[in-house]
Order: sequence, then C-alpha cells, then structure tokens
Amino acid sequence: MAFSLRPILQDDFPKLYALDQACFAPGIAWSRAELQYFLKYPGNIGVLAEDEAGRLAGFAIAGKQRRHGDILGRLITIDVDSAHRRRGVGHILLEEAEQLLRAAGATAVLLEVAVDNATAQSFYERHGFVRTGRIPGYYLGRIDALVMEKPL
Repeated sequence: MAFSLRPILQDDFPKLYALDQACFAPGIAWSRAELQYFLKYPGNIGVLAEDEAGRLAGFAIAGKQRRHGDILGRLITIDVDSAHRRRGVGHILLEEAEQLLRAAGATAVLLEVAVDNATAQSFYERHGFVRTGRIPGYYLGRIDALVMEKPL
C-alpha cells in the first residue's frame, strides 16, 4: 500500500487528537491543549501520512531546541493507526521528520520513550537511535523514560 505525506493542517486536529488518544494510555497520550500547543509552536514541524483512500495512517511532530549552541531536533511524537502498523508508515514519518529537521539545521534528534515500550524502543534502535539517558518518573510521575538520540 502506498502512503502520501503532507503538512498537518489546522482542520486535521480532531483526527490527530483521536489517534493520539488511541495510541497511548491515558496520562501518557497528550492532552488536547498539549497537542494543540505542539502543532502551533513556531518552528515545530508536523507531517501527516494518508493511505490511498485519503484516510489518516499516522502523523509525526518534531521541534527544535538549542544545545551547546547547536540546533537539536526533538521528536515529540510519532503516532501510527493500528490498521497501518508494520507497513512502513512509522519509517516514512520518521525519515520525513529527520529530513525536515536536517533542513532546519539540526545536527541530531532526540526523543523520550517509556521504559516499558519495548516495541517503540526497538523501532528507534533499528533507525539508528541510541540510549543516552533516563528520566525518572517522566510518565505519570512513576514510569521512567529513556532518552534516545541519533546524529543527523
């Protein structure tokens, strides 16, 4: 199945929010206000994948920050609809986010992932990310996050 990519539009918000709620447990999924903030924050990027019928297959949001004078990309989320998992959607979303961050001058990209999310950890490791840290209680005040990073 072929997927097409496009920038996220404001009208996409309801279906993006619904997908994020379906992808992550309560308290780990972004709140409505948080997701709107990430989509509207100046300089953040959002990319959406649609299947051949124009249905939402997934989306990614990334931002930029500075570290030691360098621009660092931060992958905020990649959400893939359960019907489209294991079909390359996450891969194309990650590649596109990395390309857009690279074009914006980022030299590396980092992300946080729950220590109990082995599937996501494996996905990121297959794409060149390495574990660089741990944040105690990052999710819900009780689940640690692994910090993973990849040079661009």
